[in-house]
Amino acid sequence: MVDLFRSKINFIVFDIGGVLLDIYPDRMVQYISDVTEISPKIIRDCFPEDIHEEYERGQISDYEWFVSYKKALLQPNCLKEADFWEAWNRLLGQETNVVDIMMRLKNTYSVWLLSNTNQRHVRNEIEKKYVFSQLADGTIYSFEEGARKPEKEIFNIAAEKIGADLNTCLFIDDKKENVTSAKSAGFLGLHYIDTQRLERDLGYLGVI
Repeated sequence: MVDLFRSKINFIVFDIGGVLLDIYPDRMVQYISDVTEISPKIIRDCFPEDIHEEYERGQISDYEWFVSYKKALLQPNCLKEADFWEAWNRLLGQETNVVDIMMRLKNTYSVWLLSNTNQRHVRNEIEKKYVFSQLADGTIYSFEEGARKPEKEIFNIAAEKIGADLNTCLFIDDKKENVTSAKSAGFLGLHYIDTQRLERDLGYLGVI
């Protein structure tokens, strides 16, 4: 069984946030609270989820995202654009030790990134500051493709971009619903819990 998996898997596709990179939404909330004097609870409750999804699909610009976020907050408020982007960048933390696993896998497999993300984070932060972005052989970003996980469409797009049979692609994500959707599209999938569990699961599959 292990040898079968070893012969099938040629591509490893990683989620970013929560797998390769720690994410800290509370840091963003606290910074906005500090500059606007709005309570963190209200800031969390006001988050415009639907518009954020549009932003991650590339349907609105950076500036439109800022304006929409500001309008969604308690009114009136004094949130300035520069402060908003400072807070936005504070969402991103340090790389996790999954990046070490990615480095090892790159010696044998083609490694890819598949993430719900936005142009601001990718162009200004991820591509400039993080090792994993340089390791990837290719990327599938929601803001470029107009689709988000767990929508099946983005996995179909990924398969086309990678140019591989789906059963040769292993997808790793920290959200179970994304892994379930990937499997329904034909990918092999692993639900990421922690690095130790990932090492064990990859070993079971004969990947490492």
